[in-house]
Amino acid sequence: MLVRLWLAVLMTELLTVVAFKPLEANLTRDGHSLKQMNVVPPDSDYIVPVTKSRTKFLILIHQDSDRNLSVTVTPSCNSILNWDLKFIPLTKYNQTVIISRNNNKSSDIGRLLIEYTGVSIPATYQHGKAKRGLYVISAQTATDEDSKVMFYVGLNQNSPKNQFGFRSNGIKIKKGGQKIYLRWNLSHIDHHLMKYSLVISSSKIYSTICEAEMRLEEKLTTNLTYTEDDLQPEDRLEIHHLEHNTSYTMTDLIYDETYYFTVFVFHELHIATHHANATYKFQKSKPIGLKDAKPRVINLRAQNGKASFRYKVGNKRQLEKDVHPNTLYWYVMPCDGVVYVEIRCRKTLLISKRVFGYEKFIINNTKSGERYVLKVESVSVDETQRIRSIEVMATVRPTMIPMPDMPRDLSVQQYVGPDDCNSVKIGWFSANSLTDLKYCVYVQENSNNLESVDFSVKPDQCKVRYGKSRRSDVSNNYRTKTRCYIGEKGIVLVEKILKLKPLTTYTIQVTVTKPRGRTLSYDLLKLDTYSCGLN
Repeated sequence: MLVRLWLAVLMTELLTVVAFKPLEANLTRDGHSLKQMNVVPPDSDYIVPVTKSRTKFLILIHQDSDRNLSVTVTPSCNSILNWDLKFIPLTKYNQTVIISRNNNKSSDIGRLLIEYTGVSIPATYQHGKAKRGLYVISAQTATDEDSKVMFYVGLNQNSPKNQFGFRSNGIKIKKGGQKIYLRWNLSHIDHHLMKYSLVISSSKIYSTICEAEMRLEEKLTTNLTYTEDDLQPEDRLEIHHLEHNTSYTMTDLIYDETYYFTVFVFHELHIATHHANATYKFQKSKPIGLKDAKPRVINLRAQNGKASFRYKVGNKRQLEKDVHPNTLYWYVMPCDGVVYVEIRCRKTLLISKRVFGYEKFIINNTKSGERYVLKVESVSVDETQRIRSIEVMATVRPTMIPMPDMPRDLSVQQYVGPDDCNSVKIGWFSANSLTDLKYCVYVQENSNNLESVDFSVKPDQCKVRYGKSRRSDVSNNYRTKTRCYIGEKGIVLVEKILKLKPLTTYTIQVTVTKPRGRTLSYDLLKLDTYSCGLN
């Protein structure tokens, strides 16, 4: 009799009846029951400890939904996790559902959807359209050690366009000379809390950061070395913990080497999930193709101070009157920097020159179908940081060049009068042109003596190509007098500047503009009135 009574009490404790009429009413109103049942909220990370004892987590779908259900289970590093997912549907009339509270039993009611064993690798189950009912996750570690596990339940719209805040996972790669710039989107879940780690490898994409950490530790402990007789060099492997940053600049790349990038997002210590990955092969940049009389502007600083351009002489030349049929014209205009320029044909060096501001090159005796390559490179690391961009054009039609045809001598000469301290006469060679050119003379009064600062005679042509120079002196406190007129051809042009002040330093600039074209500047002239007779 006592034995029968004991068995009845035991069965009562093991088979506790939980009535759902409706199901969501009991699960949402009783906070204590929710805590015991470990209800996993949708669209958020749920990190909990899991032991060898079987632990259950519930996912409740309140009503019929047109969204897709996905369940992702992520074990911590170096842990083995056994888990399964079951579905307990509701009847049409919300009839009572009985659930056993015995977490040690694996034979609970419900339809088995997936059963999986994961080793540090996250696994995702896509259920399709989420049905009204209860989903039960049962998880336990395969060893005696406890482990932390992250559960993520997603309820996504059927169409990605309808998802609020949807971001596709990918790594954007931008090349810049010997560097590449990596950038990826923020995590769409708790992006203000997440931290990112980047794995760079020259061998493969790592499925987990645990695998990458173990491989890196192995490489460091074994201290692998290679000799010249080895068939291949040591694989590159780096792990960068970037905190909340979503970008990284990679240097020291090797040509023709393939690199694999994987970004992991850390939700909690030792809990990392795959966020984005990309593959990139670093190759030498091909020359930029030029079309006849079409200028091309590139950011030379972003190209690490190096660039090359290719031009092919067409078989059907658009020849102009009084123009030699076998002549090719180039112009190069670097902005805020000095570059070396080389022009080659069939790897034969034709022209090599250092260019600052603007330069035009003429190549004679060209043939139809020949390919020419113009290579530019900044003269130093400092120049690479200063230089902004470079403009290049090639053509067989010289009238298509938008710049005025400047003379060889770009200097502005000063004619000194013996007793005149309030004016100065200057002269320069006129530019070559078949049309009338517009000349402008600018007189810039400087408040400080330019003897104490570096004075560059050569102006930056990029700052004057649309007319008046925007160059400012050290003090940024000056006023400019201007006179513009149409100059004559083939002579030395002379201009007299009046109303100069004593004990004052000036900068004189002369520009010339081609009709319907661009503006270039002659060399700058520095003068002062600290002594009578303008030195």
